[in-house]
Amino acid sequence: MSPLISGLASVASFLYNAASGSKSAASSRTSQPAAAEPSAVVTLSKEAEALTGFAGKGILMASGKLDGPLGTHAAADAGTALTASQADRAVSKKDFQELLASFGASDAQKEQLAAGFDANQDGAISRDEFLKGIAATSGTNGGSELSQSLLQLVDRHGNANGVVNQTELAQLTTAFANAQLRKAA
Repeated sequence: MSPLISGLASVASFLYNAASGSKSAASSRTSQPAAAEPSAVVTLSKEAEALTGFAGKGILMASGKLDGPLGTHAAADAGTALTASQADRAVSKKDFQELLASFGASDAQKEQLAAGFDANQDGAISRDEFLKGIAATSGTNGGSELSQSLLQLVDRHGNANGVVNQTELAQLTTAFANAQLRKAA
């Protein structure tokens, strides 16, 4: 093999290794592992996609303990449904923003999501508006700016792996259901 070809092969190998992110053993020992960052694009797991399907049909799924009486309608293994009187309660924009803050939302995210969910701009998020917002995170709509902002927030509140799972999504819907129940108190 000629020295020119050998040299080119070495350069090509160096560039390939640099581009693929491989490190020498010495450099990997001295560098600290990077903190996990939430993904730029977040998707739904198959189970979470099913929950958004329920939302699209007008069913709010919750898991865990709700701060109030439960409805008598059990809804699959994912949780329980609210009674009709509980489901009619809207959550004020302020309360919705507090809910989002509990998930770690920035001020900009709170404004964006509250405005996006409040479709009729009446200053409150109704059950139907919330369900439409959740349903919009699935399928081809899941890539919209509003949907991605919501999914990133929910994922970051969970395990920040780039996929919103059933539990992470149910935490958000349960928090909304609790906010509806507190409205009556």
